[in-house]
Amino acid sequence: MDTRFSIGEVSKLHNISIQTLRHYDKIGLLKPAYVNEKSKYRYYSVKHFIILDLIKQCKAMGLSLDEIKILVNNYTSINSILDIITKQKEIVEEKIKELDSIKNNICFLEDRIQTVLKEGINEPFIKYCTERKFIKYSNTHRYTEEFEINLSKTLGYIEKKYGSTNKELVFPTSYEDFKNQEKLTYNNLMISINESMDIDEKKVITLKSGNYITINFDDDYKDTSKYYRKLVEYIEKNNIIVSGSFYEIYIMTRCGIDKEEKALGQIQILIDENK
Repeated sequence: MDTRFSIGEVSKLHNISIQTLRHYDKIGLLKPAYVNEKSKYRYYSVKHFIILDLIKQCKAMGLSLDEIKILVNNYTSINSILDIITKQKEIVEEKIKELDSIKNNICFLEDRIQTVLKEGINEPFIKYCTERKFIKYSNTHRYTEEFEINLSKTLGYIEKKYGSTNKELVFPTSYEDFKNQEKLTYNNLMISINESMDIDEKKVITLKSGNYITINFDDDYKDTSKYYRKLVEYIEKNNIIVSGSFYEIYIMTRCGIDKEEKALGQIQILIDENK
C-alpha cells in the first residue's frame, strides 16, 4: 500500500496551511487519498505531491482556483494547458500595462508635489518652464453647475479616447483685467497633453518656454484672488514686463471629511524677455 501522509505532514512538507488543504478538498481541487471515517483525518499519497506542485506553479502564474481545477482535471492534455497559459499571459500583460500607467501617475504626482514643497508655497518666485502643450476647451463660467457637468464630460471623453493620463487643468485669465479691476474671468479650460496622445495640432495651445513669475498655493480653489494680488505686487515692485495671460494650474484637488475643498496649484505668467 502506498505511504500515506497526514494533512499536517503535507502542510509542513509543502509549506501550505491546513486550512488551505481543507479548502482544496472542499472545492474538489485536491481530494485526499483516504479519509478515516471515525477520526475524519485526511491522508494523502505521494501522487498528491505532484498535483500540489502543479497548483503552486499555476498560482505563481496568477491563475484562479477554478482555472487550476480545469488544468488538474485535464493535466494530460497539453493543448488545454497551453490554451490556459496563453490566455493568462495576455491577462498578465494587460495588468502590467495597467500597473505601469498607475505607476506613472503616482510618480508624476509625487514629483509635482515634491517640487512644489521644495519651491515653497504662498510667495512669488521666478521659474523657468519648458514648452508645454494643452488642448483648449470653451466652457461656461467657472463655479457653476453647468461648468462642472461640462468638465466631467470633457475629462471622461479624454480618458475614454486617450486612456489614463497625467492631466493638469489650466484656467487662463486676463492679466489686465485683474490688474485694473481685480476681475477674474474663467471662460476657457486647457488640459495638458503628452507625446503619446495623437491630437490635431490645430486644437493644441502651446505655452512658450521661458521664465514665469510663479506662486504655488494649497488652498480653497474658490479663493485665489489673494495670490493674484501677490503676483501683481511682485511684478510692479520689481518693474517686470509680462506677456499674455495668467495661467491658473491645478496639480491636485481634494475634499476632506469636513467637506472642505482644497487644491494644490500654481499661478504663472510669462516674463517678456524682449522688453
